[in-house]
Amino acid sequence: MNKSLLHVAHFRGKREQPLHNVFIHAPTLYWVEQGRKQLWWQEQSYEFNRANWLVVPAGQYLTFVNTPMQNAFNARAVTFFQPPPAEWLNEEVSLSAAPPMVKVTDALRYCFEIICDMSNKNLSAHTQQQLLLAFYAELRHIDALHLLFPSENQLVRDKLATYLSAAPGDDHKIEIAAQHLAMSRATLTRKLAAEETSFRHILTEIRMSHALGLLQRKFSQMDTALACGYQSEVRFTQRFKEQFGLTPRQYQMTL
Repeated sequence: MNKSLLHVAHFRGKREQPLHNVFIHAPTLYWVEQGRKQLWWQEQSYEFNRANWLVVPAGQYLTFVNTPMQNAFNARAVTFFQPPPAEWLNEEVSLSAAPPMVKVTDALRYCFEIICDMSNKNLSAHTQQQLLLAFYAELRHIDALHLLFPSENQLVRDKLATYLSAAPGDDHKIEIAAQHLAMSRATLTRKLAAEETSFRHILTEIRMSHALGLLQRKFSQMDTALACGYQSEVRFTQRFKEQFGLTPRQYQMTL
């Protein structure tokens, strides 16, 4: 397929993992299959485990602690790049009052496993799109789709983040990104400023989130720094700690 519909990532740990300000650049669903995740969300605390999903729209920052059970923490995260039909998102629902939690049912579990596995089945792009729509339909059926997609109007920030996340370590230029988004550099800069962010800020956030995934895959600290566009391991370490509240080495020790 030319365009990815979703991305599945695995997160593991053997020790407690406290993380601050984890940037969610696209709608994402987390399923903790072993252990638990304690999340602080809008001044409240929520616990996630096998019985419920954490569902987060684009542009959020998460602060949480992953706690192993029987010396192991395992979770899957599915990031969605293809939105549901716009008419499904026109229902007026207050996102601010809703906790980011969905109770796992047999139907949801069945649909979840299908979309996680479909990229391995040599299915056509059209078939995969229909399977993803079926998953969205099941979320809509229980009035939970708005937790992932609160609006049909995607922010410029989120469009840029999705573009940058395809290759976080590249030497990205704002002019090229603006061209990809079909606007001038000045327009992109102005729109991002209106959304209280900037090109450099979003790029840094994307690279830090990418670093977590690479460390999960046992990349060395130096290789992770290089893959995230940093030539200096010291500078990378400083930025990582500033973002998440612990150093890359401390994070590696939890894996």
